[in-house]
Amino acid sequence: MQFFANGLTGTYLRNVLPGSDVQVEWVKAAIAYGDDEHSLLEDCLRNRRRLDIWMRYDHTVPVAPSLLRRLLRSADRNVFCRLVPDVLHSKVIWWRGYGVYVGSANLTDRAWVSNIEFGVFLTESQLEATGALGEIEHFFEELTACDATFDLSEAIIAEQEAILKARDALVDEMEKQLIRKRSVPRWGGPTFLSDKKAAVDRQKEAFIKEWREGAAILQDIALRAPKYKPAWLNSDVPPAWQADQFLHAYYYNRVVEGTSHPYEDSHRRNFANPASATEEALVWWSQLPSPPSEEDVNCHERAPLIKELLAPSRIGSLDLGDFSALFESNHSSRDHYRRMTAEQLRVDADSLPARQRSEAFAKLMWGQRNRRGQSVAELIAFVLDGGSAADMPSRLFDASRSADLQFPHLGRNQLAELAGWARPEKYSPRNGRTSKALRALGHSVRVY
Repeated sequence: MQFFANGLTGTYLRNVLPGSDVQVEWVKAAIAYGDDEHSLLEDCLRNRRRLDIWMRYDHTVPVAPSLLRRLLRSADRNVFCRLVPDVLHSKVIWWRGYGVYVGSANLTDRAWVSNIEFGVFLTESQLEATGALGEIEHFFEELTACDATFDLSEAIIAEQEAILKARDALVDEMEKQLIRKRSVPRWGGPTFLSDKKAAVDRQKEAFIKEWREGAAILQDIALRAPKYKPAWLNSDVPPAWQADQFLHAYYYNRVVEGTSHPYEDSHRRNFANPASATEEALVWWSQLPSPPSEEDVNCHERAPLIKELLAPSRIGSLDLGDFSALFESNHSSRDHYRRMTAEQLRVDADSLPARQRSEAFAKLMWGQRNRRGQSVAELIAFVLDGGSAADMPSRLFDASRSADLQFPHLGRNQLAELAGWARPEKYSPRNGRTSKALRALGHSVRVY
């Protein structure tokens, strides 16, 4: 946890920006006022990070037209701005995979340098340990679903420029004269969002719809994958695993560039014809003379081990060693615990070898119980086999979002990936990398 108050304490907000060596999947921000075209925006453009930003709209011109124009002109570089009428007053930035800033600072030069502001930055691991990361996700999901928001456009910029000019010329005029120049009626605020259960229900419905659409794409690739199986992959590897590892190889060898993950650039190129992009990538995959990123190990060793450990007859009797092997074999689990601090893993040294990190993570998860009294193994069993295969997305949502079911450090991507390895005849593995690979191929899926 870090606090920022600019010159008052010598801790400047600009110092929270992640360096180019930090892996950030995307950036989401909700900041009411702004005129700074450089700090956050320039950092995202320079590091090729997608930015979704919500800013305030009203007749006082809360966002400088010059910043609005820069945001609009950056749309082809994966910067997307939506405006919230009248009531947005938040100042929050989420760098996915890095952390979240919440504080008083708007997106202005003075707020980031000379004002006395106060804010806090928390890493995702810190937020996840308390369940607070789900609240951040909930906030942005509600903004995304809010019908009152609208896309930034050239017409809105021209309107705001006209209002600003009028304000400058008519400082002493009554405010109502300026309100009449608005093209969007004044909004009273999101009163319909006060019912949190209704909001969560809407999110769940949207999640299930998107997840099923993504599953259909993965199933289509799985049907085609055996035809494009590279020679070094065993013929008995299930098609769902073949499809996943095709996407794994494609993402890490055709999309990732060092510490940059410009999958949105690829999405823009392939959006018009994802079928063609997928076909070309499958041909590339079929011709690989050797596995570029341990795809053979994943299919021949790790996935079969997960399938064995999570078999219906075995899942109820896992021991601590099984837990360690399970998480060590699951890509998204490895990715998660390698980001955890020594304090979170409850060990003394930060620089632990991978095997010891896996063992520490397994030990951490082993003795936990959720509010319903379930163990981690029982929650996994619920996701895998607690109902029909068609209803798995509903169980997955509940397992990762319900306060009664969720576990810190066991998120949606881990559970969904385990489901695909354990029950390939029912589910396709899907984690954040899977979704990013699909987006890179032009498919309109969401990255969780």
